[in-house]
Amino acid sequence: MRAHGDDGLPARGVRALLRRSRDYLEDTAGGVAIVFSISVLPLLALAGAGFDFLTVSNLKSQLQAAADAGALRAARELRLARSGTYDLGPIAQSAARAVLQRSTQPLRAIDIKATLTDNNSAVQVNISALYEPRVLRVFYGNAIKIGVQSTARTKGFPICALGLDQTALGVATLYLESKAQVTAQFCAVQSNSKSPVGITALSSSKLTAGQICSAGGTLGIQASFSPLPQNDCPIVPDPLASRPPPPVGGCSRTNEVIDGGTVTLMPGTYCGGLKATNGAIVTLSPGEYVMKDGPLTVDGGATLNASNAGVYLTGVKATLQFAANSTIKMTAPVTGPLAGILFFEDRAATPYQTHKLTSNNAPLLLGTIYMPQGILVVDANSPVAQQSAFTIIVARRLMLMAGPNLVLNSDYGSTNVPAPGGLTPGYSYLTK
Repeated sequence: MRAHGDDGLPARGVRALLRRSRDYLEDTAGGVAIVFSISVLPLLALAGAGFDFLTVSNLKSQLQAAADAGALRAARELRLARSGTYDLGPIAQSAARAVLQRSTQPLRAIDIKATLTDNNSAVQVNISALYEPRVLRVFYGNAIKIGVQSTARTKGFPICALGLDQTALGVATLYLESKAQVTAQFCAVQSNSKSPVGITALSSSKLTAGQICSAGGTLGIQASFSPLPQNDCPIVPDPLASRPPPPVGGCSRTNEVIDGGTVTLMPGTYCGGLKATNGAIVTLSPGEYVMKDGPLTVDGGATLNASNAGVYLTGVKATLQFAANSTIKMTAPVTGPLAGILFFEDRAATPYQTHKLTSNNAPLLLGTIYMPQGILVVDANSPVAQQSAFTIIVARRLMLMAGPNLVLNSDYGSTNVPAPGGLTPGYSYLTK
C-alpha cells in the first residue's frame, strides 16, 4: 500500500512538487537580488556624493573662519605700519593656520595670501586648498579646489606715543610745558591714565597729532591741541608686553668711560654702564648692548652714533642721560631680540626712574623707545628725531619741558626697521 500526503497525493509526488517549488524560489530570489543591487547603486552614489558635498561645505566654513582670523590679525598689525611694502603674509598665515589646526577634515595644498587694498587701509586674505572626495572624484577626476576670501579694515590712526600709567591720579601721563611741542601729524597720541589731567599742555605748549586720545581727561587751552582731544578712550594694552628682553651675559666691559677720541664699540654687556664724554665720538656696531647697573651717558660734547643697534637697560641706575651738548644719531636693529627697538627698559626696573633726553642735536632716533616703568623727559631747545622715518615712544610717562619739538614721524614704509603692532585707539572689523 502506497503512502499519501495530506492532500491525497502520493508521497513521491509531494516530494517532487516541493523540490520544484524550492528550485523556482531560488531562481526567483537570484533575480530579485540582482534587481535590488542595480537599484541601490544610485542610492549609494547619491549618499556618497551628499557626504562629499557636506564635507566641502564644512571645509569652506572652516577656511572662511581661518581667513577671517588672518585678516583681522593682519589688520591689527596694519594699524601701525600702513605701507604697501609691509609684508603681512606671515602674520595672516600664522593666525589662519592656528584656526585650521583645530580642523580634523582632510585638506592639502593650503595656500594663504594677504594683500593690502584700498590705499593700504584694508587687508584682503585669500585661502585656497584641495579636498580629495570619496565619491565625487569619479565625476570630477581630480581633487576639489575650495577658495575663500576675507577683508578686514582698520580705523583710527596708528599710535606713535603711548603713556602707559593708568594709576596716576592728578598727574599727567603725557605732559607738555614752556612752549614744548609734539608734532605727530599722521599718527595718534594716547594716554592710558584715568586722571582728569591725563594729557596736560601748559604755557604755550602745542600737541599736534592725527588723533589725541585720553582714557581720562585733558588739561590745557583749546589752542594747545590739534585736533581737540577725545576723552574717555579705551585703554590700549602695552603692545610690547610679550616681547622678551635680550639675554644678559657676563660683563664685556665694566664702568666703561670713553674720554675723548674716536672709538667703535662691539655688542655685549656693559656692567656699570657706558659713558662718552670730552668730545668723544663713539660708534656702536650693529647688535644688542646691555647697560647693567649703570646709565648710558653722553655728555661733554660727545657724539653717539649707532646703526642697527639697540640698548637694553637693566639693574640699578640703568637709565639714559643725554646731555644738552651731546649729539645722538641712532637707528634700531632690523633683526634679533631688539628688532625695531632703540631702547628697552627692564620691566622689573624701579618705577618712575627718570630718563633724560636733553640733547640739542638728536635728529635721528629711528625705532621704538620702550620705557614701561620709567619717565622719559625730553628737554631740549631744538627739534628731536625730525630726520627719523619713524619714532615710537611707549613709556610709563612722557614729559616735555622747556622748548623741544619732538617730531614723531610715521613713514614706516621708507625703512626696513620694523615697527611693533597692536598700537591703535581705533579698531579692526571684517567687511564683505
